[in-house]
Amino acid sequence: MGLFDWLFGKKKKDPYGGSLKKDYADKPYNDQPARYQSPQKPYAQPPQTYGAAPRPAATDERNTGLHFRQKRSARPLDPVKDQNLGGMNPLTGRVTGGPLSHLGGTRESPDQHTDVIKLRSHGLPEIAHLDDLADLLGAPRNEIIWLASRPSLEEPTHYTLKELQKKSGGSRILMVPMPRMKAVQRALHAKLVSKLPVHEAAHGFRKGRDALSSATAHVGKDVVISVDIEDFFPSFTFRRVSGYLRNMGYGRGVSVALANLMTYRIRDASIKKDGRWRWATVHIHPDAARRYHPELPQGAPTSPGMANAIVLRMDKRLHALAQRFGAEYTRYADDLTFSGNEDLAKGAGHLLQLIRQIVRTEGLRLNEKKTRIMRKGRQQRVTGVVVNEKTNVSRRDYDTLKAILHNCIKHGPAGQNRENLPDFREHLRGRIAHISHIGPERGRKLMRMFEQIRW
Repeated sequence: MGLFDWLFGKKKKDPYGGSLKKDYADKPYNDQPARYQSPQKPYAQPPQTYGAAPRPAATDERNTGLHFRQKRSARPLDPVKDQNLGGMNPLTGRVTGGPLSHLGGTRESPDQHTDVIKLRSHGLPEIAHLDDLADLLGAPRNEIIWLASRPSLEEPTHYTLKELQKKSGGSRILMVPMPRMKAVQRALHAKLVSKLPVHEAAHGFRKGRDALSSATAHVGKDVVISVDIEDFFPSFTFRRVSGYLRNMGYGRGVSVALANLMTYRIRDASIKKDGRWRWATVHIHPDAARRYHPELPQGAPTSPGMANAIVLRMDKRLHALAQRFGAEYTRYADDLTFSGNEDLAKGAGHLLQLIRQIVRTEGLRLNEKKTRIMRKGRQQRVTGVVVNEKTNVSRRDYDTLKAILHNCIKHGPAGQNRENLPDFREHLRGRIAHISHIGPERGRKLMRMFEQIRW
């Protein structure tokens, strides 16, 4: 075909003679060149048994979920057993279930992907189906299904939202579980989450460790570097939690059930506004607009232990990095602290660059506004504890509490409860106990003042 024919289009020759009045019934139409034409096959009527077998009359059988090639097969297929067993809502009495195979199956049909050898190597409880999970948590199976399911608009939510004001400005959203959900989560934490492997550098939310133990490792160092992880708990979504549990050896369905018990969406919770309980969708908050995935709730008993377990690999990498620089490394929740001698101070910029890279590859990010490099000539604080020469409470916090106690002695405690706390006396006692734990000498002075208050 020439250029002119390509631009303006050359009329094709009609293989049937070009006459519009010609009858084409005696010749099958084929406008392809002769060398590409193949003999025309006559139309064959499809067999009457084409497709799957008709739906049986029984209500517990179905034909969905079949493979595509099996659907196209001419051989009738056996009906698939319906495993659509429901969970009973204890509050409304309604059945709200889905397929139990999605949540781990039952004793009769357990999860086929459970790796018992892996679970035993980690010292974790063997959960092969929902009945095992119910026995472990001491709750009925239907209640576990109800708590592990996302509620509809007609059902009560499993969490309530509480907004706390930050000292630095802004607010933080806490998702507080309802009593029954909290009881199940406490049992889950005691029987499973507390047994997950955690790195030795983690000091937050662990038995026998606290902010003081985290700060003690950095006493008397030439330089202390502190960085903070942004959105620590919200970064651990349903996918990360369920994927971690799959990696530990639990089956697909059991991992989904466990992850549903430990994660929740903000928009599915309820909040009290203007004296009425409402859905969180009507609550305007900058965090609620961007956090639309199920996440570890701040306020759930299982969230701290689960977060510590998921970041085990990150702790290993950061600990190895600190050893390379001759430094100490500890982590208290989202606060990462490194300390060392003058060689670390000279390479602080390079260290921070590597920390950012490791944290980013672990699916997290740093809050650059809270990054601090504290040298020996200034006050060095780790998790609120001064670590220049020994662990001690900061002078500022001590003077503030001392002034409050002095005013309570002189003018009475009622005028000092500016935040309208329900139990102001226990609030002051708790703050004094915290200071006594860090600096016993200052704590004894404050306690003597506390005992002079007339309640």
